[in-house]
Amino acid sequence: MSDGKRYRVLVLDADMIPALTVSRSLAQRGCHVYLAGHVERPLASRSNAIDTYYQYPDPLQSTNLFVEWLLAHVESNEYDLVVPVTERVVVPLSRNIEKFSRIKIALPSRESLEVALDKSRTLTLAKKVGVPCPHSVTVSTVEQLSTAAATLKFPVVIKPSRSIAVAASGSSQLQVSYAFDLSELESGCEHALKFGPVILQEYFAGDGVGIELIAKQGEIIYSFQHLRLHEVPLTGGGSSLRKSVPVMPDLLEASRKLISALGWNGVAMVEFKHNPSSDEFCLMEINGRFWGSLPLAAAAGADFPAMLFDLEVKGAVGAYPPYRNNVYCRLLSRDMHWYEAILRSDADTRIVNLPDAAGVLKGLGLFLHPRHRYDVQSLLDPLPGLIDIGQMLKIYYSRAVAFLDELKFRGQQRKAWSSGEVAAAISSAQSILFLCYGNINRSALADVLVRAYAEDSGIVVASAGFHDEDGRPADPVMVEVAAQFDLELGNLRSSCVTLQQLRDSDVIFVMEKRHYDKLLGMDTGLSKKIFLLGAHHGGTSRSVEIEDPYGRAQDVYLACYEQVVEAVDQIKSVIALQVGE
Repeated sequence: MSDGKRYRVLVLDADMIPALTVSRSLAQRGCHVYLAGHVERPLASRSNAIDTYYQYPDPLQSTNLFVEWLLAHVESNEYDLVVPVTERVVVPLSRNIEKFSRIKIALPSRESLEVALDKSRTLTLAKKVGVPCPHSVTVSTVEQLSTAAATLKFPVVIKPSRSIAVAASGSSQLQVSYAFDLSELESGCEHALKFGPVILQEYFAGDGVGIELIAKQGEIIYSFQHLRLHEVPLTGGGSSLRKSVPVMPDLLEASRKLISALGWNGVAMVEFKHNPSSDEFCLMEINGRFWGSLPLAAAAGADFPAMLFDLEVKGAVGAYPPYRNNVYCRLLSRDMHWYEAILRSDADTRIVNLPDAAGVLKGLGLFLHPRHRYDVQSLLDPLPGLIDIGQMLKIYYSRAVAFLDELKFRGQQRKAWSSGEVAAAISSAQSILFLCYGNINRSALADVLVRAYAEDSGIVVASAGFHDEDGRPADPVMVEVAAQFDLELGNLRSSCVTLQQLRDSDVIFVMEKRHYDKLLGMDTGLSKKIFLLGAHHGGTSRSVEIEDPYGRAQDVYLACYEQVVEAVDQIKSVIALQVGE
């Protein structure tokens, strides 16, 4: 730093890429940077910007232990500043800030942070100051969903009120999801409502843009804008490729209103959706900490870590030059997933327009762009980037091996059906067990379809699942689908499979390879009596697995029902021969 002092900074959340960006920025400015996180050897810990790496308890799993660790650590080490990066540490530190009176932690005020962290309160503030946002309804119970849905247009975005939620069962990181009808809405909200209110928001089509900023007591000092080009998942998530663009005055003004009303102090990213056709925009949320696309800002010359250091340690942000536009930055490991998703068309096209071949090639061409940069890879700090590439290669090698193993498994299972091995096993069986994960959809359906039919043959039919809760009713969506075919599932109750039940069963039908693998992990001696229910058909174009429809659209349930019925018909034909029908 310009005053000649070597400041000591502790950066938290070491497993997150922005922590690497923060560390590199502050080290380039002469700070001694110390890094801490809850994983053993994160990428950032290999950076030449780091003096020492420390490991602390997982803040999500052991919040109190984390706070105690940090208290003890800062008591025995002199730091000029502690920089939290994610909400999983921002939240407990803000709520325990009085305990850290002897150390400077880069946090906004507790009051303003609580509004930014709570999406319901953020939306209320936005409406108050005149910032447009999608039509939203907040619900607290499943019973409220029907009434709420009647006021909304589908598709609906399901947003937990808080990304990091706390309940009696512990902390959980909650994700945004989408619903296209009431049944999807109910299944999508079921888990999140256990942790608090959920915001139901009408989907707003547009580009994802962010106004990234640093403010002092509600006044924006410096701002930056990025445009998301690739997101993972494709329906919306963290960006894997984005570029720097000029700040749009309307978005900056909307951000100014919010930041001023909050009296915000520190860094933040105000996220919007912008429709370029209509030039309309809507607020999505406020990220009251460093954001995932921070490496782009740094690459473009918007050095927010250095600005935050100036603000927190020196009390004022000095003069920083304007950032460069049309700089591209890519999180390579995540962007590989984006290209995979495009190749597989792995997205709901009701809300995602998949790029054509020209669009994909254009994205690949950016690798050669003179202003293309990477979140992790850096010539000045090469080791994290090399390790990142090595880890990617290792993952893809493992996946290739698993894929070949999958092909071999599929072939073996198809052969077991076509060669008569499955028929022979059924013919000599006294008991058949159908198995899936929850025992409320696939295995339960197969059980009902076969049980009554097999009574005359003397075969005992049962079903079970790996889910550890017994007595759950059948999935109401599958009950509804089955009722269309005059099949009653309403009286079914789930059961958790036991090792003894597996050993006592003569034939076991599973729905997915992972079920097969899990059973072999329990007892390798089961291998010769386990068969994949969906492998009865010939050829190689169709999947041998019957996927779990739980929480998905009703047409997925119908497809699952038809797959199970088709497979069960094969079993019935063997039983019919056995009883002489």
